[in-house]
Formats: sequence, C-alpha cells, structure tokens
Amino acid sequence: MMEIALRVARGTLGHLQRIKRDDKGSMLAVLAVLPILAGAVAIGIETGQLYRVKRQMQSSADAAALAGAIDRMAGKNNATITSTAQYEAGRNGFSDGASGVTVAVNAPPTTGPNVATTGAVEVIITKSTGFSLGAVLMSWMGGGAAASFDMKARSVAAQGTVTSTTTSYEGCLVALTTAAEQGVSFTNFSSFTSDCTIVSNGSATGSGSGASVNISSFSSASLKQVWTRGTLTVQNYSSISYSASSGGGTAPLVRQSGYATDPYASIGALSLPSGAGNCDYNNFSAGSASTINVTGNKIYCNGLSVSNASTVNFSPGIYYIAGGDLYISSVSTVSCPTCTSTNGVAFVLTQLGNGTADAGIGGVSITSDSTINLNAGSNNTAFQGNTFNGILFYQDPRATVGTMSSASKIFTVSSLSNATLTGAIYFPNNRIDISNISTFGGNATTGCTIWLGRYLKFSSFSSTYKGGCANYGTTPAGIVTTTTITKGKVFE
Repeated sequence: MMEIALRVARGTLGHLQRIKRDDKGSMLAVLAVLPILAGAVAIGIETGQLYRVKRQMQSSADAAALAGAIDRMAGKNNATITSTAQYEAGRNGFSDGASGVTVAVNAPPTTGPNVATTGAVEVIITKSTGFSLGAVLMSWMGGGAAASFDMKARSVAAQGTVTSTTTSYEGCLVALTTAAEQGVSFTNFSSFTSDCTIVSNGSATGSGSGASVNISSFSSASLKQVWTRGTLTVQNYSSISYSASSGGGTAPLVRQSGYATDPYASIGALSLPSGAGNCDYNNFSAGSASTINVTGNKIYCNGLSVSNASTVNFSPGIYYIAGGDLYISSVSTVSCPTCTSTNGVAFVLTQLGNGTADAGIGGVSITSDSTINLNAGSNNTAFQGNTFNGILFYQDPRATVGTMSSASKIFTVSSLSNATLTGAIYFPNNRIDISNISTFGGNATTGCTIWLGRYLKFSSFSSTYKGGCANYGTTPAGIVTTTTITKGKVFE
C-alpha cells in the first residue's frame, strides 16, 4: 500500500517539475495535474485508515485468542473454542463471514513456536479491502495496481501466570528458622496481648510440640494474628481472639507459601579491631554494691557481669561484648536513667576481629531481678562505625546456630517481677527464652518490643505488650506474600 502511495507521489512531483520548466505551459496543463494531486491526497488518507483498521484487527485477534485459550484451559472442545473466539472477534468489530471478514480458529496453532504449547489457541482474521478514490486514480493512470487486497492479523494465546508480591511489615514476635521444626512456643501463661503478628518461618506440620507454632495452657490471649509456613496448635485455654490479618480475615494464616523477612540481616557480621589491646574492659564483673554504674561506647572483652546490687545504671551508648556473655543477676533495679527515645543503649554480642567463624560469641542472661527498664534509641551516637538504631540486643550472626533446647548463646529473661525492654531483640541463630515473669513489655500504649530469634519460647508469664515502636526506630519483620494467578496470555 505504501509503495503505491509513494509511486503516485513521485509521479505527481515529476509532473509539477515539468510544469515549472515549461514556461509556455497553459491552463490545460495545470488542469491535467489536478486529478493526480487529488488522488495522491486520497491515497494518503486511505493508507492511514487502513493502518487504523489493521491495528483494530490485531486487537480483535488478541482478544479472540485469549477468549479461546480460556475455554481451552477449561477443557472445552474445539467447536466451543471456535465459537467463543469468533464471538469475541465479532464483539470487537470483525464478524466471521461479514463485510469480507473471515475468522479462522486453530487449537492448537498450525504454525509458529507454540504449536506444542499446552492450551494454545491461534486466531487469524482476514479482511478483503482496497482503495476507493485511490483506485479510481490508479485506473485512470492505466490500471497498474490491484483494486483490492487482503489484510491479516494473527494472534496466539495460551495459559500463562501472573505473579505479584506484597510485603506487610507487622511481625513483632518472629521465629526466623526456615527448617521443618517448631519456631514458636507460648505456654502456661495468664494473659497475652499483642497488636502485631506472631510469625514463624518454621515449616513443621505436626501438632503440639511438632507444630510450627504452639500456643497452649493459658487463660486468655488477644492477638492481631498468627502467621506460619507450617501448622498452628492452640489447646487448653479459656479464650483467644484474633483482631486483624494481612490476608483479609481473622483466622490464623497457616501453611503459607510466603516467608518473613529479616529486617536486620543487612547489618551482618561485625568487624571490631583484633587483639586484647583494643579492649576497654576485660572480664568486667561488678557486684555486692549499692549502686553500679556501667559506661557505654566501650568494648567489654570476655563478658560483662553485674550482680547482687541494689541499682545498676547503664549510660547511653553501645556496649560491645566481645567473646563472652552479658550477665545481670539479683539486682533490684536495672535502668538507663539518662537514656532518651533518640539516644538509648545497645548491647552487642560479638567478637574481636573479622573472622568468619564464631570466636566465642556469647548470649544474654537476665535473672532473679526485680525491675529492669532499658530502651534502644532511634538515633544513637556511632561507635566503632555502627549505631544500632532501634536495636536493644544484637547477636552477631556468626554465632553458632542453636536449637530450641540449647542452653548456651541464647537470650533468656527469667524470674523477674517487671521487665520493660524497648526496642528490637535480635538473635537470628539462637533462641529467645522468656519464663517466670510477672509483667513483660510495659503497657499497651507505650511498650515496644520486637522479638526476632531463630526460636521463641515464652512460658509462665503474665502479660506482654507491643506498641509505639516507630518512636524508637525499630523495624518489624515483613511478611512477604506471593500470589500467582493462572490466566490467558498472548504469546504471539
């Protein structure tokens, strides 16, 4: 079609040039060229219209092939597939057998790369057309071009998948294990309240101790939601309620195909200077005193231990505990009197040097105390190149991976009256263990604790709350949900 238009245009231009050279030209010559100019314009307009029709034919063929592919996915026979595809083509302006149109349907396709593709349907729309005013001109010029020709549009559609991923940042009690084992165990408690989601990446599918999440032997629990890649057991209780769900309902979300993200994985292994000469304290131990003051932004090698005191005051800052444990025992009051929501404390269990293996990375033991009140800061002063904003306790991920029953390298709080730990407690390779405690986590309005461990084991406690974490820069775990939808898709 474009060739014809160009040929006519070139001929018109030639005539005009001859007229220009002929200074003896007459009005007759001018009149002779006018039909040629009119025909050129007509062909240009009609060519544009034909391109528009061609695009409409292709859209119609795509829609018809998709409709046929959906029928084929549904197991319908070829007669039904053909009828559906032709109906869809007609609905889009190209009816089989009308106005010079034919709509051929092949299931499977007869040519092309998708002949053997499961569920593939081919639609070919053919329309007989031609120039109108342009045809008159071409006839006048000697009939050098065909008055009509066929235009075609072809489409092949088949079964395809569309995958979408969403992330909901709501996990505050998170077991990071991805093995087929239990991640969360909450047992023998009075009441438990959480306005965020209990999460287990563990894929265990049994019941009780064989479930990914086990909540049992309690009076009442008011939870936002429980989400797990495995199963949930809830037994021996008076009442339990679920208030909300990222999945659109209040029933627990079990056997999920997604996963929970680790919000602090990017911090990774730490790099402190090597050698004992870089330790600010070695085997720090304080006890049997009325008041003990402990200084932040220091490196405590081979452990930090305080016990048998009336009051222990931590100053704001980062406490690197290299190659040992943090041990707080038999203290009446543990706090950071000068901490603020922006400048708090961070206890970091790590090692000297930057080796790749565990070189004595320890755990945390807080036992037999009366009241402990510590908070992370949202904008801590940097020390040794790190700030740990929003993180209260951090265990270097080079720590040896433990089990649900491990006794070392864990985070444990036991036999306390009241504990308010505001911020994230991050033990990615080991268990977080809470037991025999009266009130835990502060109150429902101001308390904020994000628990991120390989395993969570809470037992014999009264109350736990979470809320207001944004004030401390603490990041909940994200629950990633992947949705795959099977639908028709245009392949050719």
